[in-house]
Amino acid sequence: MLHRFMKFTLPLASAAIFVATPAAHADEIRIGVIAAFSGPYSNWGKQIQDATELFLAQNNGRAGEHTIKIIYRDVGGNNPARARQLAEELVVRDKVQYISGLEFTPTALAVADVATQAKVPIVIINAGTSGILSKSPYLLRAGYTQWMVATPLAKWTAEQGGKRVALAVADYAPGADALTSFRKSFTEEKGQIVAEVKMPLNTSDFSTYMQKIKEANPEYVYMFAPVGPMAVAFIKAFVERGLDKSGIKLLATAETEESELPSYGDAAAGIVTALHYSPASTTPANVAFVSAFRKKYGADKTPNVASIAAYDSMKMIYEMIRATGGKQDGDKAMAAIKGYAWESPRGPVSIDPQTREMTQNIYIRRIEKVDGVYVNKPFKTYPAIKDPGVKVQ
Repeated sequence: MLHRFMKFTLPLASAAIFVATPAAHADEIRIGVIAAFSGPYSNWGKQIQDATELFLAQNNGRAGEHTIKIIYRDVGGNNPARARQLAEELVVRDKVQYISGLEFTPTALAVADVATQAKVPIVIINAGTSGILSKSPYLLRAGYTQWMVATPLAKWTAEQGGKRVALAVADYAPGADALTSFRKSFTEEKGQIVAEVKMPLNTSDFSTYMQKIKEANPEYVYMFAPVGPMAVAFIKAFVERGLDKSGIKLLATAETEESELPSYGDAAAGIVTALHYSPASTTPANVAFVSAFRKKYGADKTPNVASIAAYDSMKMIYEMIRATGGKQDGDKAMAAIKGYAWESPRGPVSIDPQTREMTQNIYIRRIEKVDGVYVNKPFKTYPAIKDPGVKVQ
């Protein structure tokens, strides 16, 4: 049915359906959000929705003179066929002008053709593989790539005198980027990669992999796994198998999600990560963002990388709405967003006019206790990082 739907709808886009169909109400702009609102990664969907609604509330539900309507659709996880179907439905049936969301590389790639044929800008929230944006001129990214975070982390490791690193990554596209980027950067710093371990997605038993790592005798392990059950299980296995007590230091990126830190207890203390955001940042913009988030959703709620990406995706969409006067014009919207810069809670950011990737700070963070609670505390900044793995498009 999906193939047949594509056959009879998308080829008609430029002729009738996408371009010629006006919005349902002249002053209403519809934005579709595709995310995992159910399943093992539903926390991501919840964070995306909460941050989207916070931005909307802070702007009184309007962009200039236009009322904004958000239409949420549940992709349920890493389901490319479902993502594509939902994107088609949002464009054809719901008549959205913009789409955001998409936590996984396969789901982001699945909607590229829809963006192109419908000329609908799609802002990717989290998928971290370099090169995704090359699949359509209407794709943007509000998150980061593995190259952006692994490259500074490898440099930092070498600066600490590190010489021997083992790499352990989930075996799919972002994992390949994590492995390749860290290896390239670390060997350029005269470091040695002593082991490369690839783990199937959704692995839960890491005993064999931990043994391989231990036998390689590294000083550091750089890990990559999707945030959620796999990342949690890896870090727990690392501690339970005693690799930390043997003197091996663990490096990561987004895997030490704030909501998971209480379950680790003291075991996570000292883990070093590299990322473009930390809710523990003390910049005025972030303090205000975290305060507003907790005021709206509860003092025990903490925004994460999905939250900041969703929040900034709305900032990007609002700029495109402003530039187009609220009219559906994908080309004009994309032209306006190239080079756009603003002060995000994550720090200063801009959209590279050639690649459409974000230029942003990357922070080296350490898990420490602040006011009795473990947080990812930033302690070093690599400013204005562009994605080293992407080619100009």
